[in-house]
Amino acid sequence: MKILLAIDASEASRKAVAFVAKVFVGGAPSDLSITLLHVVDSLPDFIMSRSSDPASAPAFREVANEWTASSRAEGEKLIASCALKLTSSGIPGLALQQKLVTRDALPEARKVVAALTIIEEMQSGKYDVVCLGRRGTSAATGAFPGSVAEKILREAMGTTGWVVD
Repeated sequence: MKILLAIDASEASRKAVAFVAKVFVGGAPSDLSITLLHVVDSLPDFIMSRSSDPASAPAFREVANEWTASSRAEGEKLIASCALKLTSSGIPGLALQQKLVTRDALPEARKVVAALTIIEEMQSGKYDVVCLGRRGTSAATGAFPGSVAEKILREAMGTTGWVVD
């Protein structure tokens, strides 16, 4: 069984990791493979080149690069923490793969870029299951999955979707 477990720093993701750990508490199948996927967003280069003061562009680029590096480091810690939770529940460490993907994204497009990255990985990796947490930030949280989860489920043809609330 090949599972894509998309994670971020939200409580919903922590619940998704706990759910996967609980599913395999009695023992994991020998063919179990779980990929922990975290998307790190960085500012696109064209944003840094649009500065009204060309002299400030290098400083702005340096700050943006430091922010991306810091976000990557936080993502690595998050993945390690989730992997520890899974192995502590009895899932073999060899069954876990870790993917940290950096994508350019404007702040207003972060969720769309994350959804597209997860969909791309889901389709290219030929996963049996995609699992993610639902944040439920809209007024209709009880009736519909969140925007990211909804986009992913819409594209999950042939893949089982576990959306953890």
